[in-house]
Amino acid sequence: MNVDGKLALVTGASSGIGAATAHALAEKGAHVILVARTPEPLDSAAASIRRAGGRADAIPADVGSIHDVRAMATEVLERWGVPDVIVNNAGAGRFLFIDETDPEEAVAMMTVPYFAAFYVTRAFVEGMVERGSGTILQINTPAATIPWPGAVGYASSRYALRGFTDALRQDLRGTGVRVSSVTPAKVSSPYFDRHPGAEDRIPRIEKLIGTMTPDQVARVVLRTLEKGRRDIHTPWRWAAIEPFARAFPVPMSWLMWRTGTRHPAAMASSTSRN
Repeated sequence: MNVDGKLALVTGASSGIGAATAHALAEKGAHVILVARTPEPLDSAAASIRRAGGRADAIPADVGSIHDVRAMATEVLERWGVPDVIVNNAGAGRFLFIDETDPEEAVAMMTVPYFAAFYVTRAFVEGMVERGSGTILQINTPAATIPWPGAVGYASSRYALRGFTDALRQDLRGTGVRVSSVTPAKVSSPYFDRHPGAEDRIPRIEKLIGTMTPDQVARVVLRTLEKGRRDIHTPWRWAAIEPFARAFPVPMSWLMWRTGTRHPAAMASSTSRN
């Protein structure tokens, strides 16, 4: 897909991967609709694109709220029409063990990203199918393939997003609407500033893979859209590990546990045996 002149909607677009992706799309000539909950940073991100000569509009909305999504979609459809590209990037959730996770927080983690992606896709998919073209791209994380200890709600929601992506692709096969995903490894984003201690729970094996910047991920997203790719894992070390993780889940699960943060009870049990 040549994104020049296309209408692209990006969620979670006020910072991090979302803002960088919106910039990358606008630089290539797309008209970008930025969507996020907090108006001030969202407006700032859109203004930054316009100052650089791009076309961008911002719509504050909580994509975890079906009411907000319906209102946002109505505005988009009335003002600009059906998007050519949807990037479901909004994500949330803390790294917590099961007994640290309140049920209400578990619901919130499932709402964004999974239900958020469902709501946004559902709001526009009929128009995309009727037109016979478009791309829906999900941003996911390695937790969707290889969960680690101390991130049960976070990983579960990413598994749900992966399942939605695969099932949606089957739904839309033959309609002209493409479904893609980009799964980067660790990204230097505001997430770790908002969740102190989360970085310590990432298994140590990630140090072999490296950390990406939001701009690097955005360039991968752009290439995925332009080349019509399906599921992309990045950087190359993570792309090499991911098929192994799917083919050999038991040893990979052990490795994530061995290099990750263990449950306090497991640590106490190990200490007592020694």
